[in-house]
Amino acid sequence: MKTILSITALSLLTTPLFAQYLDAQYKDQYALAFTMPSLQGNARYVSMGGAFGALGGNLSALSTNPASIGIYRSSEFSFTPSVTVGSSATKPLDITNARVRDADRMNFNMGNFGYIAAWDISKSQSQNEWKMLQFGIGLNRLADFWNRSSYTGLVNWTYLDELTREANQYGNVPIGTIRGVAWDAKQIYEGETEYNGVMYESFHNDLTGAFIDPATGAYSRSGSGLTQNQYTETSGAINEWAISFGGNYGDVLYLGATLGVPVVNFRQNRRLTESDAQNNHTWFREWKLEEELRINGNGINLKVGATVRPTDFMRIGVAIHTPTRFVLTENLTIRAGGDYFENGSWKSSSHRERLDPYEYNIRTPMKLIGSLGFVIGHQALIGIEYEHLNYGKMRVGGYDASSDEDNDFIVDNYGNGGVLRVGGEYRFDPVSLRAGYNFMMDPYHSGSLAGKEFFGQNISAGIGFVAGLTTIDLGYVYSLRNYQMKPYPGMTFNQYDVTGHQFLLTVGWRF
Repeated sequence: MKTILSITALSLLTTPLFAQYLDAQYKDQYALAFTMPSLQGNARYVSMGGAFGALGGNLSALSTNPASIGIYRSSEFSFTPSVTVGSSATKPLDITNARVRDADRMNFNMGNFGYIAAWDISKSQSQNEWKMLQFGIGLNRLADFWNRSSYTGLVNWTYLDELTREANQYGNVPIGTIRGVAWDAKQIYEGETEYNGVMYESFHNDLTGAFIDPATGAYSRSGSGLTQNQYTETSGAINEWAISFGGNYGDVLYLGATLGVPVVNFRQNRRLTESDAQNNHTWFREWKLEEELRINGNGINLKVGATVRPTDFMRIGVAIHTPTRFVLTENLTIRAGGDYFENGSWKSSSHRERLDPYEYNIRTPMKLIGSLGFVIGHQALIGIEYEHLNYGKMRVGGYDASSDEDNDFIVDNYGNGGVLRVGGEYRFDPVSLRAGYNFMMDPYHSGSLAGKEFFGQNISAGIGFVAGLTTIDLGYVYSLRNYQMKPYPGMTFNQYDVTGHQFLLTVGWRF
């Protein structure tokens, strides 16, 4: 059985992913990361909260409402470098004496670049109602996975206990699983349990007070706390190539279509340590688990959109995104080691295992986007947009039966959600001032095991300058995510507070 490991507090600017240290890992975490909307793009788009679905005329909007391209009357080229500074605060809710741990990070990336070509075809035929045709190609950043997080505290139920419980539940410690690596590192071993005067074979660890009920196979352990520490560092992104076509019919109807090819690049390094710092266990000192996870792949989707301008003051936009089908390859290396007591002395052992590459696919749900745009003379713009999707329609496919469990988990734990975008711009040539706001809705069912009490928002602002055919835009985004997650079944939810500050610069030329 393939082992899928966890991603913890993954993204400052996009979506949280949750650590569940299970050998039969649900891939819902990955599906959520690749589905949840985010605020990324060029400085003008981000500054106005991404509310460009009806307003159009923006490269980044090609990945939301492709009809945005139909607004263009001239060609354009632009690029957007950005810097992100953020922090992640983690507090285990049921770990004794746990402190809030802060971890900071900073990264530089290219948020967007692209080219739009526009052709005036109205003069070719005097009776032709088609005014413009457009073609565009660009690279839009959809998700940012750079983050660090950690926590430390005392626990009575350890991850080593969880692995031992799984070994007894399934009756094995197979190659290619975390419990298999722990077995090879001599942290889990076979022993005997006495029950009603009869000895039964079962899996054990060196923590005292363990008991296996032979009648049910249930593993339990009583005993005082151990110090648990976890550090996780993630990096990478999803960048989407967008190839778009559009047209302008009578300056009233704008149409567009975008072929999207998202590229996934994700990296994670995680270290988990459990130690008996208070000397409460005679035969146990410390064990460590380290993992290196790499996920790469591509996807494909189609987006179609339309914008109607019933008056000079108002624009109405609508867009439909087909599900994105990602084909992913995972490479995973696991290392476990620790001390153990044997034949009257302490010894150390470790085992490292590099798993064979594993391929699987993820399908995101369809997205529906509705938007309104208001143009107030030549001075002001207001955009309002809502993107709706049903997270319960996410699906996972692979080469083993665990995909059915993954999909059942998704249906049981995820529901309808979306994001509301609002933004505005005020011009006093050659300067424009902008502001925007995003509110992200909870993707979970009530009582979900995947996560709960999710809250996400983005507050943005920016300024733009026009100098002839050159445009220079500056943007800033403050991002906040609050949510709770469960590291593994023996614990209750941990609290994560993730914040980010993103600074963007876009330079563009119109010709």
